Amino acid sequence: MASDSIVDGSGNTLFDYSIRVSRKARYAKLQIKPYLGLEVVIPTRFPKKAVPELIKQHTGWIQRQLKKHQQKYTKPELPDQIYLPVDNSLTSTEDFEFQGSSFDKNIQCLRQWTRKQAWEILPPMLERVSQVCALDYKKVSIRSQKTRWGSCSSRGTISLNDQLTFVPTATAEYLMIHELCHTRHMNHSAKFWRLVESHCADYRDHESVLNQARDRIPEWFQYSLYR
Repeated sequence: MASDSIVDGSGNTLFDYSIRVSRKARYAKLQIKPYLGLEVVIPTRFPKKAVPELIKQHTGWIQRQLKKHQQKYTKPELPDQIYLPVDNSLTSTEDFEFQGSSFDKNIQCLRQWTRKQAWEILPPMLERVSQVCALDYKKVSIRSQKTRWGSCSSRGTISLNDQLTFVPTATAEYLMIHELCHTRHMNHSAKFWRLVESHCADYRDHESVLNQARDRIPEWFQYSLYR
């Protein structure tokens, strides 16, 4: 991924940007990515030398978007404590093996700890929910995804987002019910939602919580997702 800067007539840097060549892209696209700033996605045949002019044509929009999301483009502070709503635990980071001033390595340390907690907490919870609902699954995996909280494959593998550790217990359990119901209905048909409701009558409330739950994810975790 190439990177460059746009400068004004006085030689001052207006903003930095990166270029990503995508075989799937049909046309050039500008997008603002959290903690990374401006990214220009171009098709394989799009000339890179044409990118600066493309950016200049949309300078106003870019500046407005960067200003709107300014808090998303600075490094977050490392936490003194980490609260996991999923099991109502509060952990001090005093004993974490932080690497001095190496910010990215320290963020990685936090991510590894969070993933370990996810493996310790989420699979046993899924097993309990599975037994209560009498809905079987084949195996479980833990992933870090930017948009999806979970998924169920046609082979019965339940995938859970490790960010579920940052949502309330009942909502995490609902997400598991949702995915387990997909072992019976691999769609979102009326039959699927009736099955979900039979196991979680207030599922709409939990859907609402999940729709807003990205705001619950700590800044340091969000930063790590986009690096």
